[in-house]
Amino acid sequence: MANVFPPIRTESRIPKSVLVELHGSENAAHEITSTVNVSLHGVRVLTKSPWAPNQDISVRSFPGHLHSRAHVVYCKPLPDDSFSVGLELLHPTGDWPELSKPSPPPPPH
Repeated sequence: MANVFPPIRTESRIPKSVLVELHGSENAAHEITSTVNVSLHGVRVLTKSPWAPNQDISVRSFPGHLHSRAHVVYCKPLPDDSFSVGLELLHPTGDWPELSKPSPPPPPH
């Protein structure tokens, strides 16, 4: 079966920027970055360094109490020398479900 990019998703994502910390479980890789979009079981982040597809990592909000084990689904280089990384959230805990809800509208003036 051919690899499809981007992978087919089973749930939609919403645009949301949240500061997160990534830790590689097999090596000392570590990066603080932000999300581009989120869902209950997936997130896309922009990183400065490449992350290997199929790598298992941990993700947590920074600061905060949102955390999950995650699996790198894809890592695509971007023109500005950064990387678009798709993560499958394996066991989200804390407030990860809150991330998939749209932000409330601003109060009227």
